[in-house]
Amino acid sequence: MKKFDVYEITIKILGIYLLVADISKLPGLLTFIRGHGSEMNADQGIEQVNLLWINVLSFGLLLILAVFLITKTKFITRLITNVSDQQENVKLFADRKVIYEIALVIIGGLLIVNSLPDLVYRLYNLSTVGDQRDVVSSCARIFIGIITVAYGKRIAAYFAK
Repeated sequence: MKKFDVYEITIKILGIYLLVADISKLPGLLTFIRGHGSEMNADQGIEQVNLLWINVLSFGLLLILAVFLITKTKFITRLITNVSDQQENVKLFADRKVIYEIALVIIGGLLIVNSLPDLVYRLYNLSTVGDQRDVVSSCARIFIGIITVAYGKRIAAYFAK
């Protein structure tokens, strides 16, 4: 494996991480839209609309960045490396697919571990409709983490192509 390949793997892992993190924020964004869309009053209308635009734009920009990092990995790697990086050999313990599998398990595990305490807290203090929306959002993030870990081998095989 060349040093150039290590850069490619690293950039693609960063893109995968951003994609999973961005997708995990989608349930929260959808519950925000659903919850605050009908409850806006004249005093909070402008702030709610501004907050909605900020959330939607940040979601869109992160999604675009993640897709760009994943699809244009070779282009980005060519920009940041030099000719010697394409010739220099590097010894790694595993091939691309195994590295992607490890990264996906770590990303999914971090998503589960970061969302689980929030879910437990929300379930303990479940009293309003807003809390129910937060529980749904936390459950969706945990579900995305479980999918990432469970299907890590298939996803890694796709990215290793």
